[in-house]
Amino acid sequence: MSGDAIVYVAELDLPEDARRDFFAWYAGRHAPDLHQAGFSTCTSYRAVEGGMAIVDLYETPRWEVLASEAYRRAGERDGYAAPLLAARTDFTHTVYAYHPRWPASRCAPLDADWVTLLRFGASEAAEAALLDWLEAEGAARFAAAGARQLRPLRRGRDHPVLKSRRPRCALVVEWVEPPPDHAHRLDALPARLGLEPDLGFTGVRTHPWPDRVALRLD
Repeated sequence: MSGDAIVYVAELDLPEDARRDFFAWYAGRHAPDLHQAGFSTCTSYRAVEGGMAIVDLYETPRWEVLASEAYRRAGERDGYAAPLLAARTDFTHTVYAYHPRWPASRCAPLDADWVTLLRFGASEAAEAALLDWLEAEGAARFAAAGARQLRPLRRGRDHPVLKSRRPRCALVVEWVEPPPDHAHRLDALPARLGLEPDLGFTGVRTHPWPDRVALRLD
């Protein structure tokens, strides 16, 4: 993806009895609609630890997709969304950009059954120190714990309508298997960096194969 690529994160809390219908709608209607509107990745995760009940992660090569006619019309055409989303008890939406030192071109498309989303406030100096640590040793530590890919991100231009209450920085960690306890919380990052922690999230894909091993592909 280009240097203007974004990762769009939609978080929501839903009562447990509403989630099955949400997952079916997301996979069968919402994700295909947004893919046609210009998103290259549309993936939904349910919480294993921390955060709201559901976190949806989207990738697109340019922010302008969020303001496009195709994106707006996808929402207008979908008559199933409103009654499902009316059950939300909380939500927030955050648009992240890639740091120039770790651009989107360095990352393969997101394709992980488990993800960790660490959110934190950080000064420019602390953010630079985090990237120094990741490049020197941190990325190797995460890889040794089973991580397949890292994405250091920073808040970008907001969604045209939906706003965020999350802090400026985030680190997305993608896992093939459930992550070990020591590697998927903010204390996996050095305390000396002086990061200001926000609500973390570790989740599993909402499709059945992460839970049912027999359905997984080798």
